[in-house]
Amino acid sequence: MLAATAAVAVILLCLSWLLLLARALRHTLPPREAAIAALAWATPFALGPPLFSRDVYAYAAQGELARHGLDPATHGVSALLARGPTGEIFVAAVDPRWRETHAPYGGLGVGVERLAATLGDLFGAGPAGAIVVLRVVAVLSTVALVLLALRLLRAQCPAYGAGSRLAVVLVLLAANPFVIIHLVGGSHLDALAAALLAGALVADQARRATTDTGRARGLAALAMVLACLAGSVKATAFLGAGWLLFAHLRDARRVRTAAAALGTDLIAGSAALLAAMAAGGFGPTWINALATSGALETGVAPASMLATGLAASAGLIGLDVADGTVLDATRALTLALAGLIVVWLALRTWPHPRPRDGLAVLGYGGMAVALGSPVVYPWYLALSVPFLAVLVALDRAEPPPRAGPVVWLVVVTSVWLCAATLSPLADTWRLLGRAGPLPVVALAVLLGGMALAAAGWPRWSGARTRRR
Repeated sequence: MLAATAAVAVILLCLSWLLLLARALRHTLPPREAAIAALAWATPFALGPPLFSRDVYAYAAQGELARHGLDPATHGVSALLARGPTGEIFVAAVDPRWRETHAPYGGLGVGVERLAATLGDLFGAGPAGAIVVLRVVAVLSTVALVLLALRLLRAQCPAYGAGSRLAVVLVLLAANPFVIIHLVGGSHLDALAAALLAGALVADQARRATTDTGRARGLAALAMVLACLAGSVKATAFLGAGWLLFAHLRDARRVRTAAAALGTDLIAGSAALLAAMAAGGFGPTWINALATSGALETGVAPASMLATGLAASAGLIGLDVADGTVLDATRALTLALAGLIVVWLALRTWPHPRPRDGLAVLGYGGMAVALGSPVVYPWYLALSVPFLAVLVALDRAEPPPRAGPVVWLVVVTSVWLCAATLSPLADTWRLLGRAGPLPVVALAVLLGGMALAAAGWPRWSGARTRRR
């Protein structure tokens, strides 16, 4: 009964969000109401226990490992069993699938985990105290992410005070179900990585706006430091560092200037990574653990859905495909496609740089990386949706077709992943995986139709109003 209630509550939250978004896109939602709605929806998740994911318990256990001098990138949390009853409590809360695996988080991520475990031990709260600290970090990071997204909007839009623009960003980001459920409620480290990446883009936009060469170089270094710190929490955030390096070289029109920009970025990035490793207390051992998340399969990942469809098609024509072969191939294909999208997005900015280039590369490119990953979870959207939300807000003054596809992208992925990863529906998804691709495709079409209706609602409503 409790599981069914939780599932219905999340579905209703998604539907409420679609209605709120429709108002924001129709310019009938004041920013204050959008902020109040986001705060009201997020408060229960901020104060309640973690739901729909047990990753935060793994963070706490990994922090306890680091506190005892054991590298989470080379030791599973089950090593805590040798630490007595307290260690057993840490391990018991971790999903059994992750008790023997190694952590793929960089130095800063491990440093935050170790800080949480240290404070929990200092105040005598143990595992519960560590969870509370991680929740506080997640909430503060989410608040910072929203404020930085609004700062990005302010830097790009002279009419920053236009309420409709603010409301769009607040609804697409702060009130987004994946942000409320998984970044706030689930206390995922992706919130911290996303906030650092947004800060990097804010600093880089300030670099473009200044005419002071010394200040511009300092802002470029700050942007690179923040981007590399984001990558030291979540490796996919290194996309931001790669973009900044490319943009700085692109903006330097002379060889000598380009060499100076490259040197500044390399020094700043190296210093940030060394500081992150110092915070974690270990070397770059996490690089070898990056494949950890791919050890499992999420049926909603495009690579998995494609593999299921290909395997079913092969079976229909009598071909016997070895287990895992098709999945490995589709994972390689989606990763390669994501990489090509990122490269194309970057290269197309070279002839005619624009202030919005960073938003587009990190928004669309980040979404491509998230969806092209071997496994896909809702919190992976944290590194792309903030930038897409700003793009939508900026394009609200343009003809609707410009903003419509971006709204469609954010809505479909957010609702789809939140619905697909509900723990009460886990058995259903396993059955769907065995049944073949048709049920999965049918549900995808259903959710996509809902998203399209929400994205098109403002235009239809406007058309009816004009006819009257």
